[in-house]
This record gives sequence, structure tokens and C-alpha cells, in this order.
Amino acid sequence: MKIIALLSGINQFAGLISVLILLAVLVLIFLLFRRGAASGISKKIDDLDLKIQESIKYSVTPNFVKLSLEVNDLIELAVEIWRIQQRLTKVLPSLAESQKPGLENSIQKLNRCLGKYDIEIIDHTNQKFNSGLNLDVLSVEKDPSIVEPIVKETKEPTVMYKGQVVRRAKIVLLSN
Repeated sequence: MKIIALLSGINQFAGLISVLILLAVLVLIFLLFRRGAASGISKKIDDLDLKIQESIKYSVTPNFVKLSLEVNDLIELAVEIWRIQQRLTKVLPSLAESQKPGLENSIQKLNRCLGKYDIEIIDHTNQKFNSGLNLDVLSVEKDPSIVEPIVKETKEPTVMYKGQVVRRAKIVLLSN
């Protein structure tokens, strides 16, 4: 009887071990399945994490974009700088001495900036007129006292870009 009791205890023990082995196999399969699914989920989480890091990086770090201004915009800017300079020349005598250097300095800086882009502004006022120049004559005023025609007034300057005329000056001519 003791042997039968021992055998039945072993059968119960074997059954218990079988159940435990079955549970271990199921847990292992579950973990493997979960790990495979988790790696897909993990990849998605990693991708999302990278996107969030990039978004944070660009929202915190200022974006420095190298802008390329069109030449036409720079030409317009050059003409406007020249106009400001002409207006300042007219009002400069009435300004306080403390204000003059700052305004003159600002105009010089703007002209240097244009120079960096190889843009040159040419004012023809009081220069001898040559019909071969690229100038648009808006009007001609007569003055019998002058020998050669001269540019009485520049209404808009010549703008040169890399040594080439890109905008012709508009002038008032003084002739005999």
C-alpha cells in the first residue's frame, strides 16, 4: 500500500509538474509574443520620441535660415537708401549737431551693406552729360550761360550690380 500511495503521490506530483511545465510554456509563449509585439510598439514609441525631440529642438533653438534676396528687391532697397540720403542732406542743416553723426553713420552702414552684394548707387547731379551714358532724360531745361550740358538733378540714381547697369538713372538735364 505504501507503494501504491507513493505511486499515487508521484502521479499527483507528476500531474502538478505537468501543469507547472504547461504554465511555464504558456508564460514563455506569452512573453515571446509580447516581446515581438512590444518590439513593434517599441519601434513606434522610439519614432514618436524622435519626432518629439526634433520638435522640441526646433521650438527651443532659433531657426537660422539663409535667405537669398532677389536682386530686384536689393535694387529697390538701394534706390530707397539713396532717397533717404537725399532727404537727409536737405534737412541736415536744421538738425541738432548730436543727431547728425548717428544718421550719417546709419546711411554709411546701409551703403556698405549694399556694397557687400556688389551693388553701387551712382548719383549724376552736377556731372557733365554724355549722350553715351545709360540715363533717362526726364526733361531738359535751357540755360544759355553753360557751355556743356550737365545733369541738373538726379531724380533716381543709376544702380549697378556687379559692374552692370541694372537700373538707369532718371535725370533733369541742363543744356544751352
